[in-house]
Amino acid sequence: MNHAIELPQSLLNRLNKFTAGTRATPTSIVKQAVKDRLDYEEWLLAEVDAGLADADTGRVHSADEVKKMLGVKNVKKR
Repeated sequence: MNHAIELPQSLLNRLNKFTAGTRATPTSIVKQAVKDRLDYEEWLLAEVDAGLADADTGRVHSADEVKKMLGVKNVKKR
């Protein structure tokens, strides 16, 4: 399945300049970039959902508890 996307000329120029000195093609770079971004966004959403689930069940720590766990001494407030 092929789909076309429009990219700004400045981005296309950068992409072409980058791939000119490599074995990569502009298409392979774009595919990898999209895959990497989707992987990150899916991971982030899962982590946020896990954090919210922890909060819903009361598995949270106060700022003072976190400071104690990290061994942070008194920090001046601004």
